[in-house]
Amino acid sequence: MAQNMRAAGMVPISIVVYAHPDAANGIPFWAFALMALGLVALAIGYTIFLDWFTPPGAEDPFDRYRRFD
Repeated sequence: MAQNMRAAGMVPISIVVYAHPDAANGIPFWAFALMALGLVALAIGYTIFLDWFTPPGAEDPFDRYRRFD
């Protein structure tokens, strides 16, 4: 939960830093892009990690909520 809150706060902070670089005193401008990429990589890695534990042929409990357009 705390990581999701940090990720949500990263977007406005990165916009401010790109618009006004001296707002982030001591943090290089590219650090925010690297942190955003790291969070995306963490989310993808966590999803792949969870797929290892899913038994074959398991039913998706949220399948009834998905749209199949």
